[in-house]
Amino acid sequence: MHRCAWIYLFVFACAVLPAQHGEENPFDSHEALTEGRLLYRTNCGVCHGMEGRSGRGARLAVREHRHGNSDAELFRIIQNGISGTEMPGLWLDEDSIWKILLVVRTFEQNAGDACELQPGDAEAGRALYFGRGGCRGCHTIGAEGGKLGPDLTYIGLNYSRDQLRIALRDPARDVAIRYRTVRVVSADGRAEGVLLNEDAYSVHMMDPAGRLRSFLRHEVESVRKPGGSLMPAYGNFNSVEMDDILAFMCTLRGPEAAQ
Repeated sequence: MHRCAWIYLFVFACAVLPAQHGEENPFDSHEALTEGRLLYRTNCGVCHGMEGRSGRGARLAVREHRHGNSDAELFRIIQNGISGTEMPGLWLDEDSIWKILLVVRTFEQNAGDACELQPGDAEAGRALYFGRGGCRGCHTIGAEGGKLGPDLTYIGLNYSRDQLRIALRDPARDVAIRYRTVRVVSADGRAEGVLLNEDAYSVHMMDPAGRLRSFLRHEVESVRKPGGSLMPAYGNFNSVEMDDILAFMCTLRGPEAAQ
C-alpha cells in the first residue's frame, strides 16, 4: 500500500477512536475518592467551590446537570470543557478524570430532595414573582430577566423546596462568591453591587439596577467586600404567599417555564 494511504488510514483511525474507555466510571473505592478530592481541589475547586456549591463556575451540587448526566457525558465535559463558556478541558489522564467524577457524584447526593409542587398555587406564585416580589429585576428565567442574581431557569431541578424557602427567608445564609456584596467608595460617593472583575488598575461591578460600573484604582478610596447578599429577605410574604411562590419556583425546570 502506498505510504500516503497508510498515513490516511492512521489519521482516520485516530479520528474515530473514542475520547475515553468505557461508558461508566470504573472506580468506586474509598482510595479513588480520596485521590479524586485532591485532584478536584487542585483543578476545580477555585471555580466550583470546594463543596460544589459556589464560585464562578456552575453549581455542581445539583441533581440534574445542564450539559449531561451520564458518566460518559460528564467525563467528556471534564475532559473537553464546554464550548462558549469559561469551562476549560483538563489535561489529565483518564483515571484522574474518572476520580474527579466520583467527587462530583458526592455533591449530587447532597443536593437535597426533589422540589415538591405542593402545597401552593404555582400560577399565583408566578404573579408574585413577576409582580410584587420584584424577582425578575435580578434573576433570569430563560432569556428574560436581570443578571444581578443567579439564573433560575433550572432552579426547580437543582434545589429542594426547603432549600428554596431558606433562600427566600434568609438569602445571606449561603451566597455564592460571585454574588456576594461589594462596596466601592470613591470621590463621587459610594456604589454597591456584585463584583464582576478587578485587577491592579480597575474595578468592575454591577449595581442593583443592573448597570455596569467601572472605577479606576487611583480614583477609588476603598473596595470592601462585606459578603452577604443584595437580595432582600422575603419575610413580608405570608404563609400562603410563600407556598405559592415556592410552588412556582419548583416548576422552573427549563426555559419553557417562562412561557
